Amino acid sequence: MLQLEAVQGNDGDCLLLHFDDVGGKPGLILIDGGSKGVYKNFLQKRLDELRGSKPTLNLRLVVVSHIDADHITGILDMFRQMSEAVNSSQQPRWKVASIWHNAFEKLAGTHAPVAQSATVAAAANGSFGEQEVAELQDKGLDDPKAQAVIASVKQGKDLQSFAAQVRNKVGQPKINGESGGELIMAPEMGRQDIPITDSLTFTILGPHETELSKLEEQWNKSKAKHPADERSAAADYLNRTVPNLSSIVFMAEQKSAAGKSTRMLLTGDAGGDLILKGLETAGLLDANKHIRLDLLKVQHHGSNHSVTEYFFRQVIADKYLISGNGAHGIPHMKTLRWLSNARKDQEYDVYMTNRQLSDKGVDLTPGLTNFLNEERALQPKHRYHFREDSALSILPQ
Repeated sequence: MLQLEAVQGNDGDCLLLHFDDVGGKPGLILIDGGSKGVYKNFLQKRLDELRGSKPTLNLRLVVVSHIDADHITGILDMFRQMSEAVNSSQQPRWKVASIWHNAFEKLAGTHAPVAQSATVAAAANGSFGEQEVAELQDKGLDDPKAQAVIASVKQGKDLQSFAAQVRNKVGQPKINGESGGELIMAPEMGRQDIPITDSLTFTILGPHETELSKLEEQWNKSKAKHPADERSAAADYLNRTVPNLSSIVFMAEQKSAAGKSTRMLLTGDAGGDLILKGLETAGLLDANKHIRLDLLKVQHHGSNHSVTEYFFRQVIADKYLISGNGAHGIPHMKTLRWLSNARKDQEYDVYMTNRQLSDKGVDLTPGLTNFLNEERALQPKHRYHFREDSALSILPQ
């Protein structure tokens, strides 16, 4: 059994991966924690349901796909609560064996830019506040993805601190323990398979070693473009690199005792081109550049900036999971139409955390309703499922 449950993450991701652990016992992995309020109002309650009457709930792994606030904030709240418990000599309700978190200073700080730019170094080490981020925006930091990551670097530093406090008291979690404490990343060529259990394997598809190796090249381009303005060069460099470095992307594959495999693709907010590159490098695409999956977690909440119709033609799934409440206009209806066009007259199921969508007080629900009416009339094999308003999550069946 391999199932991916989407907890209400508001405008972010908050996912629970259920798997068969040793001896057939249920295992659990948390992938991202949603935005502000998600831990208190949804995730904590769902974990308590799973804990039941037991004093603690075991999580084999917690994955921070990247440090955008809509992915890391709930994880930060969770570990803050755990650290407060151990510092008060109490047993945390959750026991986490390992945490995957690619610290941004390690992603961006191992090459020439940090050595040559105090601005990049400060951004990578989490010493920027809102004013400094605003100053970088004035200098040309115009990629929303880059802005969000830079603004959230301090959250990543705080998460590491809370995790260390818990580890000092109870011996866990290890940070990136499965990679010896190094970055979780895909190799330049070939596959990076990380065994989670005897039957569950994660194949790492991003960030890609090739992208990391290009950091110095990108810095040189930014310096050449802004030779007399270090802050403008830093802003240009961060625009170039941050979107490519952000998300841990992996395929989860569980094999049953009968030898049947279940495969799910966990994408974070990565771009479709980078995901396809990772799949190709890992040898997971067939001769027609296709891959078939049981489930695809659609990247970046269904944003049309991170996916194309071509992507949906190449990455084919029985089920699609989209987490998003309409903030920033996503999921975009264009994305849902691209999926529909790519899978015309073919059966599939889409699971979404929110039937009602709104963005800054603007009701986007009528657009979704119109799309669903079109699908019902023209593509009846395309089925759509939504989390009930009173439910904490939705679990594809």
